[in-house]
Order: sequence, then structure tokens, then C-alpha cells
Amino acid sequence: MRLFFRHLYTFGICCLLCLPLQAKEYRIGFLAYRGEAQGRAEWQPVLDGLNRALPAHVFSGVFLTQQQLDRALADQQLDFVVTNPAHYVLNRSQGLNWLASYLDPRFGSARESVAATLLIRADSGISTLRQLHGLRIGAVHEQAFGGYLLVAEQLRRRGVTMANMDLQFRGYPVDALVYLLRDGALDAAMVPACTLEQMAEEGLVNPADFSALMLQARTPCVRSTPLYPGWSFAAVNNQDETLLRDITRALLAEAHQGKPLWGAPIRLDEVEQLLRGWQLNTEQKPPLHVLRTVLLGYWQWLAGLMLVLLVIGLHHVRVTRLLLKRTDERDRLHSLIQSREQELTRARQATLLGEMATGLAHELNQPLSAIKAYAQAGELMTTEASSQEVLQHIVEETERGADIIRRFRQWASQPLPGPETFEPAALCRELSGRVMPRANAAGVRIELETEEGSLFCVLPAVEQIVSNLLGNSLDAFERRGQGGWLRLQAGRTEAGWHIYVQDNAGGVSSVVIEALGHTLPASRIHGMGIGLMVSYRLARRLGGALTLLNVNQGTQAELFLPKEQ
Repeated sequence: MRLFFRHLYTFGICCLLCLPLQAKEYRIGFLAYRGEAQGRAEWQPVLDGLNRALPAHVFSGVFLTQQQLDRALADQQLDFVVTNPAHYVLNRSQGLNWLASYLDPRFGSARESVAATLLIRADSGISTLRQLHGLRIGAVHEQAFGGYLLVAEQLRRRGVTMANMDLQFRGYPVDALVYLLRDGALDAAMVPACTLEQMAEEGLVNPADFSALMLQARTPCVRSTPLYPGWSFAAVNNQDETLLRDITRALLAEAHQGKPLWGAPIRLDEVEQLLRGWQLNTEQKPPLHVLRTVLLGYWQWLAGLMLVLLVIGLHHVRVTRLLLKRTDERDRLHSLIQSREQELTRARQATLLGEMATGLAHELNQPLSAIKAYAQAGELMTTEASSQEVLQHIVEETERGADIIRRFRQWASQPLPGPETFEPAALCRELSGRVMPRANAAGVRIELETEEGSLFCVLPAVEQIVSNLLGNSLDAFERRGQGGWLRLQAGRTEAGWHIYVQDNAGGVSSVVIEALGHTLPASRIHGMGIGLMVSYRLARRLGGALTLLNVNQGTQAELFLPKEQ
């Protein structure tokens, strides 16, 4: 029994060894720019050579246009692809692995075996590129390397604008472009080099009917562009390394008329530079896919960058808040400093007025006391009623002058007396009557225009201001030695009362107007000195304003007093 099973096992092993191994089929996609039939005729020897060299595998070919090859690669229907270098570069994202470069027998070099030709009809009369403007120019596709891209690049380098041409993309096969050109449907055609020669060898066209523009150096084929690297045999995605090595050996062993058909892969720097010049995207990936790839590949760096940006943003917010806080503190301190400076200025002015008032009181009290004593003595010495009346007026005026000096000192060092209700019209009438004798003596006519009403204010201060203004006007008339008119007006508005003192005494210097309220005049200018400055200060302490300007060959002083102090 044991011997029986041994023989049965040996027989099974022999049967398995005698069974043929099932070969795997590989699909090779060929770029057939002249159509499937021509492509099969051109590349079938390559398929036959691979099947002979590698009998354990089956290689079949599909002959497609460039767009069909793109779809087949995207759908993973191909294992290998034979195409031009530009198509290889544009589909590098499909995982293409270049195994060998095609040595075109017509040129004998893998580095210089692809070119393009700009064909025209021989009887077209076109001899220069400028004549192509507005004409019908045919090409297979906007990404066709052996036709449109190479010819268009040469036109661009020569300064010919493609936008000025009627460019028409007619699709594959490229033979159709030659027929359309021959029949007059096109004025020029961009085709791969040697297309015309191949069609002539096949008896399809007469080469004498055609001519070429931008003709390059003499080569086996008429061409309009320099030569670029040739076609490539590339594997798709990750194939078995042993299989790739065997295929590469088989390709390098193929020959035609004693010359090799395939060589080692060459660099495609010239092709990539040309494609970058046309800004063709080699991957053609959707933006979202590109974004997803970047995020997955660099998420650590992106996370770190986001963290840094977050820290910078938080720091910026913190610095901004601190800056705003410091700005608010600065503005508050600035306002506080300004208020303190204003208080200091007012204190200086009060001190100055106090010193001035003290000096005036000291200097004027003695002559006033002497005048009063002399008047009282004269009153005792005379018995005439008229003389006694005059002397009594002198005594009263000296007492009033002394009272004014006391008020100066009080206002300079102490708060103003309390406000009271009075009628500005009555005050104006009283003051105009008080200065009437002096005005008559100077030949000045006093005009009084007042409005009835009441004002709640400090009466002595208002009286002093108006009295000083009237006295300044009369001083100006007396210095000029010529009479005129002096107008005193009082009226009210919604904001308060306005009291005007206007004359035609010739006006005052602009220096007085500019210095008013800023500095203490060193001397009297046209009779306006300390009294005018005191009046200006009093007006401000009352909450009003005193303005001075020259009008109508004279001066107008305006005193504004608000309704409420």
C-alpha cells in the first residue's frame, strides 16, 4: 500500500510538470497619430519581437489617439505605453517608468528624432510667416507635441502671434490635415515631420503639391522645427522588476537593417522646458485633490504653522488691548495736564492782576486822598452854593475812584461778587450820562441804542468793562484832536446780551488786537493798555467774551454776556 501511494505521488508531480504554464497578457498602448491601421503596421514588429523574446508572456497592442490614451491610463487599462516625450511628461503622474528610448531609423538618434513641419500648398503664394495672419491654420490637438506645440513655439520665438490666425484643431488622424490642405479647406497645416514623406511613399499624396515654411537644415524629412528627443517605451505603475528587466533587454536587442531600434532612456529637459513655457499642467489634478494631498503630506508642518499663527494672533490681540489701554491713559493724562496748565495760567494771571492792582492802589490812593482832602477843604472855605456843589462832585468822584481800586484788588485775588438782576439799558444810559461832559468837551456825539430787558450778572464787573471801553474811545478822540461819534448799543439774542461800543476815532493798531488776552501790554498803545486787558479778563470770568476789531475808520468792541452765568 505504501508503494502504491508513492507511485501515485510521483505520477501527480509528473502530470503537473507536463502541464503548460498559463501566460499572463499585458496590454501595450501605442500613440497612433496617423490612425489605427498605420499605427499597427508601424509598431507590430515591436509586439512580435517581445512575444518572441518572452514566450512566457503575451503582449497585445491597442492603437489609440492621445486623448484615448489619456482615458485608458486614467482607467488603468494599460500595462505599458509607447508615446512621444511630451505625452510621457504630461502623464508622469500615472506612475510611468521609462524603460527605453526609440531610435528612429530615419534620424538614428533618440535625442534628436522628433520634429514638426508647417506645410502649405506649393501654389499658395505664401512665402513669409506674416502672410499667415487671418488664414486657416490646421492642427490635430492643442497638446500635440509633434505638430502644434513645436510649430507654435517656433512661431512665438519669431514674434508671430497665434491670436491673429484662424487656428483649427481637426483631431486625429493627422493624414486628414494633409488632405484638407491639399483640397483647399486649410491654408496651412502643422504636422509631425516625415508625415508627408510617409504618405508619399504610400502613394497617398504628391509631395510636389506642398511646401514648408521655416525650413530647417537638410534632413531625411522636411521639417520646420529643431529636433527633440524621441518616443519612449514606459511601464505603467509598479510592474515586476524581473519582467521590466527582461522587456528592457528584449527592446535593446531589437534591430532594423543591422541598426538598433531602442536605446537607453534619455533626459527630457528640453521637452519639460517647452511645456513649462506653454504653462501646461503635467498632472491635471483637481484643486481639491491637490489640497487634500498637500494637507495629508504636510499636516505636521501645517499644524505647527497654525499653532504659530494662533500664538501670533493672540499676542497681537494682547498687544492691541494694552496699546488701547495705554492710549486711553495717555489721553486722560494729557487732558489732566492741559487742565492743570490752564489752572496754572489762570493762577499766574490772577497773581499778575493782584500785583497790578496792589501797585495801582498804592500809586493812586495817595493822589485820590489828596484830591479828596483839597476838595473837602475848599468846600469848607467857600460859601458859594455852586462852588460847594462842584467840590462835592469832586469828593464823590474821588470816592468812586477809590471804590474802583478796591474792586480791582478784590477781583484779582478773590472771587467776583455775587450776580444780580439789572437792566443793561439803564446801565448804558447811566454810563453815557457819566461821560457826556467829557464827550462834549472833545466834540464827540454819543449815540445810544438799547433794548429793554434784564440780565442776571455781576453788575460792577459789567459796569467796569463798559466804562473802560467808553474811556478808551474818548482817549482816542482826545489824542486825535478831532471830534466824531461814539455809539453805545445793547441788545439781546437767544444766547445772551451783546453790548457794542463803536467809534470813528481812527482805529487801533493790529498789535493790540493780536496781543489781547495773551500778554500784558508793556505800554499803552493808542490809550489801550492795562484797562483793556482787565476788561478782557473780567469778560472771561463772567463766562462771556470781549472782541476788538477795526471797522469804518474806527474801532468796534463787542462784549458778549450769556444768559446764565
